[in-house]
Amino acid sequence: MVEFAQTLVNGLVLGALYSLVALGLTLIYGVMGLANFAQGEFAMIGGFSAFFLVQEGVSYPLAVIIGFAVAGIIGLLVHLLAFYPLRQSNHINMMLSSLGVSLFLVNLAQYLFSPNPQVVKSPLSGESFNMGGIFISQQRVLIVVISFILCLATFLLLKHTKFGRSVQAASLDPDTATLYGVPTKRISFMTFILGVALTGIAGALLAPVYNVYPTMGISLTLKAFVVVVLGGMGNVSGAIAGGVIVGLIESFAGGYISTGFQDAIVFTVLFVVLILKPQGILTKVQGEKV
Repeated sequence: MVEFAQTLVNGLVLGALYSLVALGLTLIYGVMGLANFAQGEFAMIGGFSAFFLVQEGVSYPLAVIIGFAVAGIIGLLVHLLAFYPLRQSNHINMMLSSLGVSLFLVNLAQYLFSPNPQVVKSPLSGESFNMGGIFISQQRVLIVVISFILCLATFLLLKHTKFGRSVQAASLDPDTATLYGVPTKRISFMTFILGVALTGIAGALLAPVYNVYPTMGISLTLKAFVVVVLGGMGNVSGAIAGGVIVGLIESFAGGYISTGFQDAIVFTVLFVVLILKPQGILTKVQGEKV
């Protein structure tokens, strides 16, 4: 029973991170129609930002916040250079551009920082809670709490603010939204920045647990796509719930079957969902948007 509970807790921690990354991915897809294959690289950017800031004596909580901002700023530059010029072209062109951005960022990070994993020191990493034989580090608790707060805040932002209503209008019908005065270009910029910044803070939170290295974002991107396919592309609540589901599947697969097969099991779930319900098991209407 203790082993089951420990595996459950570990899955919830993974799920919280996946939800945060997938939330950013689904926001971008909902407004821009962009399947962003460079999404995970912004987690790498957030992680490296936290690493260098902590190395310079900045407190870890402040480093996480700055990592959020750095990912957003670099996201703005990427949008201006790689996606905005292609806004009138076919969506596949932007998708291919995102692949190029991913390769560029990974290789740039390897050139600047080396491919070796870097350890990010957090004052919470060495402290753990013991709840009836179930151990969870304070860093993992922080991951769950911050991820939950950000996911809830983003959900409320989209549902109960003027910006959120504009995002929903732009995602459903950008041409009609423009006729009604919605600044769709600005909404596209802001949504992209928010989406990659959420992923950046996920990387900064993840760094003390799994270290930072240039290719860390590749696996996160793939898992995020599993999550958004599971929850429904463009479905915010589905991305949050799907992240938790994928985290639990991965944790129980690794704990009760084999860590060597846990990724294969996660992607098997993806293939089954694509065959049986390609619109996502958590989406009632195909094409549901932000």
